Amino acid sequence: MRAITQLAESDDLGEQFVAEIIDVFLADLSERVRAIGLQMSHDDRAEIAATAHAVKGSCSHFGAVRLMELSREIEGRARHEQTDGLQTAIDSMVAETERVRAALEAYRSSHARP
Repeated sequence: MRAITQLAESDDLGEQFVAEIIDVFLADLSERVRAIGLQMSHDDRAEIAATAHAVKGSCSHFGAVRLMELSREIEGRARHEQTDGLQTAIDSMVAETERVRAALEAYRSSHARP
């Protein structure tokens, strides 16, 4: 969150910009996690890997280290067709997504301008 905080403090529109990128990130994250669930139901490991890779990249900007690690694990398992534990990793990703969502929404709320 340091990078986000520094960005927000850099100019007058910083807080507004940060709120907007949090909104975009959370919407994108929700869509990608939903997509992974659908891809898993269709046993589309190539798409699971691609979607997990995209989640992994965007998480790094928000300090969501655990979500990034889970995305890396899912990507690796899907690419190497290691289905053992894949659903468990996806379930963990869903839970971590909710934790990240709550943390970012709390950050946004606490830094909102009146």
